[in-house]
Amino acid sequence: AEKLVEWGLLGDLSVDKVLELGLQRRWTLHGTGHMLGMDVHDCAVARTETYVDSTLEPGVCLTVEPGLYFQADDLTVPEEYRGIGVRIEDVILVTEDGNRNLSDKLPRQADEVEAWMAQLKG
Repeated sequence: AEKLVEWGLLGDLSVDKVLELGLQRRWTLHGTGHMLGMDVHDCAVARTETYVDSTLEPGVCLTVEPGLYFQADDLTVPEEYRGIGVRIEDVILVTEDGNRNLSDKLPRQADEVEAWMAQLKG
């Protein structure tokens, strides 16, 4: 919501107002995360009360994956943003004293990702 306001995509509304009205949802086409594990991700037997509505305990892993998706035909965004989707997905382990980001060493910026991929290709 902060970046959408900063980029001027929502007029002169404040971040608080954008969040209150849920306007950021126009471009956030999925949830902000999900549990991870053999019995929770894309699994028909995973129960909401066991995972979504439960208390986080040490040893639980989940994703944090905010994303923005601008459709190619969305005339409400500048042309240079149309057809672009960006999501950064982190894997978080709940620990006794907080959490540990298991993916924090992965590259984040476009140039870093491109350099990493080039290195992997050899």
